[in-house]
Amino acid sequence: MLKRLLTICALLLAASAALAQMPFPAPPNVYIDTTWNAPVGGTTWTPHNAAAFQSALNSANPGDAIVLDVEGTTTYSGNFTVPAKANPLHKWLYIESAGLASLPAPGTRVGPSDASNMANVTTPNWSPPLTINPNANYIRLVGLEVTSNSNKGCDSTTIPPTNCYVVYLIIAPVTQGVPGNLADHITVDRCYIHGSPTEDVNHGIGANASNVAVIDSYISDVHLGHNDSQAIIAWQTPGPIKIVNNLLSATTEDVMFGGAGGYNNPYVPSDIEIRNNHFFKPLTWDKCGAGGTLASGELQPNGVPCPPGLGYQWTEKNNLEFKSGRRVIVTGNVLENTWVAAQIGYSLDFTAGSAQAGNIAVSDDIEAVGNILTNVDQGITTLEQDYNCGSPTYPLCTNQGEVKRVWVHNNLILLSSNLDLGYGKHAWLAVDGGAHTATLGPTAGLTDFIFQHNTAMMIDGSDGPMWSYVFNLESGGSCTPSTSPTHNLWFLDNAI
Repeated sequence: MLKRLLTICALLLAASAALAQMPFPAPPNVYIDTTWNAPVGGTTWTPHNAAAFQSALNSANPGDAIVLDVEGTTTYSGNFTVPAKANPLHKWLYIESAGLASLPAPGTRVGPSDASNMANVTTPNWSPPLTINPNANYIRLVGLEVTSNSNKGCDSTTIPPTNCYVVYLIIAPVTQGVPGNLADHITVDRCYIHGSPTEDVNHGIGANASNVAVIDSYISDVHLGHNDSQAIIAWQTPGPIKIVNNLLSATTEDVMFGGAGGYNNPYVPSDIEIRNNHFFKPLTWDKCGAGGTLASGELQPNGVPCPPGLGYQWTEKNNLEFKSGRRVIVTGNVLENTWVAAQIGYSLDFTAGSAQAGNIAVSDDIEAVGNILTNVDQGITTLEQDYNCGSPTYPLCTNQGEVKRVWVHNNLILLSSNLDLGYGKHAWLAVDGGAHTATLGPTAGLTDFIFQHNTAMMIDGSDGPMWSYVFNLESGGSCTPSTSPTHNLWFLDNAI
């Protein structure tokens, strides 16, 4: 009996020691403070037309406020630029709606029904309605409806028809591969940023600045032809970035980090807070033809393939994707609706994307906790290194990147019943330890992943076809310890 007790104690001690060594990710080093603090004592500018708005942007000083007329009174149509100003005291310039008092209070998400109390800022062409110039700083956009009335690229004769488009609605431009000169301390607060079924938007917000916050806003109808589109995209930024309490809806990725910047991108987006958002793809996009994302031969929700010749209009992929990012917290979000289209419908994607995002790109130190992934064809996927790096398309990529220290815990994954109709495989989690056809030789492998206390089930409560796989550890057909490229994968207390 004593020997048995000693054995049990030894096993418990070993397990306790192993748990103590679990490689938890580093949290963000800094969180952005977005407390409402309106300027006091500065000049208040009240432009009543587009020319006066740009004049106010040119003339206003840090500590001022620019108050725009509400929608229905004035439409500010143009390509407006926020210039850089010397600001040694770090005073904020607020650009806000005259209807601000009628909008929800700070901390409350706005929606389309609030547009009548917002100022309408739009573009008549393919250039952004709002550009925040390099070195511009301490800018807060409040209660604006930012949208497009572009006349660029329309062609009603194509099948499906080609919409007019704008590339960005709000952008902080950068010079690719060149560090510095970034816009800084940019906050988008309670804004409605959107395209429409007949007006395409490539990207809602290009967040290539430092200290960027998007809070309590509604970003929707972001899509463009057969191009990848995102509600928010950031690639050439050191961070920090705060994305809290928004509706985020785009055909491709609702939000993406990395994915651009070139081989010499000087930054990894870092210190990222993603909290209490609703990532959402309308099911009206899950179709073929105009307004759809399904190509000929792909299955519609009723299980019938799209007919030949009908074509698809937009490109659908994931809810949230990291091709480069470091020290990230993703918590309290709802990620809703993905399906098999341009990709196989993963909701949450941790990927090494150095071919596009730069030779220093990593996706390290990410914690995803307390999220609901609902009605998704696939749950979570990883890719340890970039198989495009060094290919003829990306010959200047010399580092395949890495994905390390990811902790996914206490999430609920509700898988769509689409696959009951024969769409393919259901997976709540695909752990890919291979680099596929990478040209740079042996790869380091996924390292220090923890999957703990997650629950995965079919959204309709059925058994469903969850027969396919949980792990796909690609290592030349073998998963033995001597050949698997994956290191330290912890799979603990999940309910599937």
